[in-house]
Amino acid sequence: MSSVAEAAAQALRLVAGADPKLLDIVLLSLRVSLTAVAISCIVGLPVGAAIAVSRFPGRRGVIVVLNALMGLPPVVVGLAVYLLLSRAGPLGTLGLLFTPTAMVIAQTILITPIVAALSRQVVEDAWEEYREQLRSLGEKRFGAAVTLLWDLRFSLRHDHRDRARNEQGRPAARARAGHDPAHDRPRTQRRGVRRQRDGTAAVWMTSTMRAPRSLLPLRVEDLTFAVAGRRIIDGLSLTLEAGSRTVIIGPNGAGKSVLLRLCHGLLQPTSGNIVWNAPEVRGEPRRQAMVFQRAVLLRRSALANVAYALGVAGVAAGAREARAREALHKVGLDALAAHPARVLSGGEQQRVALARAWALHPEVLFLDEPTANLDPGATHEIERVIGAMHGAGTKIVMVTHNLGQARRLADEVLFLHQGRLLERAPVDRFFKQPASPEAAQFLEGELPW
Repeated sequence: MSSVAEAAAQALRLVAGADPKLLDIVLLSLRVSLTAVAISCIVGLPVGAAIAVSRFPGRRGVIVVLNALMGLPPVVVGLAVYLLLSRAGPLGTLGLLFTPTAMVIAQTILITPIVAALSRQVVEDAWEEYREQLRSLGEKRFGAAVTLLWDLRFSLRHDHRDRARNEQGRPAARARAGHDPAHDRPRTQRRGVRRQRDGTAAVWMTSTMRAPRSLLPLRVEDLTFAVAGRRIIDGLSLTLEAGSRTVIIGPNGAGKSVLLRLCHGLLQPTSGNIVWNAPEVRGEPRRQAMVFQRAVLLRRSALANVAYALGVAGVAAGAREARAREALHKVGLDALAAHPARVLSGGEQQRVALARAWALHPEVLFLDEPTANLDPGATHEIERVIGAMHGAGTKIVMVTHNLGQARRLADEVLFLHQGRLLERAPVDRFFKQPASPEAAQFLEGELPW
């Protein structure tokens, strides 16, 4: 015991006296460890994020191996590095054995799988929440991975204040039957797009600048979407023209949210066609937008959320803030521009989502029950913004369960039941004289909501 006490006392004297040799050892240890952590983060974070947002053959096996490597024994790593760097080893000529570089290599091998596995899990969980919104904005997978890594750096600090995770519609709307990730819309590229002085994008059509053709009308032809053999959308056909506000109503499970996602390109149909008058071109800014039932906002300010969408659309960096502030002004959130978006009230978050969409100047705006679970005051503000966007020339296509809201906002009503379009009529005629028995029963409250 006396020898242990003496050793402890000697160690304390060395520490208290700032012994130069001891300091050299401590600094070397810190330098080796911090270097290994830095290299592991540079390699592991993008690898983990890429695995999280990608789908490829053998992905599950890669994840299993990555998780298994988290428990890699240090003794095994040390032995492997020794064999590699020893004089008889393949890297013996480098003369790295018993050097700080060898220690960095060994620690990097140990730390990288841990960083990659943990980042994959965190980003994958976030991807489930952000996926539809990022794809709606036109973000490609690499950009999405970078965005999520940047966004999640504060996740531990903010998650306890954030709202519940976005569920975005029915479980059927989340299904990915027939979906090919390779078809995900990429981020705007500079090629083929010229920038005007205000930062907006204009497509160079020929040798002269021309206004792009309108997206509308949109033709939906014999559309079917099935999950596990059940038809959510069943042979639906319709044409959406510019101008009028189209409101889609129907009982739960009718396929309303799924129809919006199909039209917006977030789901691929099982059969049938969705034909725009001027299809969006891969690599160019999206000309349609979607606002979901619950706002999906990044962990940054309201202003930064709107500016991010403009960045994805290829708007020049110098023009983004002015356009973002203008959009927030239009929805009445000037004073909250610098506030963290995810701690705003539900109604304010939804208005940020509308501002983000409005800043992009979309020709078509899809709205999936944007006022669900909001109080009357917040609902009124959302309806005011929707009306203003319609007045500015945006085609509104909206799903709602609020019949009073449908009366206030609709020019025409589409009634869906069991995946089929049973009725389409001007709003006044639909509510006064529904043509189908199912619509009449729905208005009387005899069909499940």
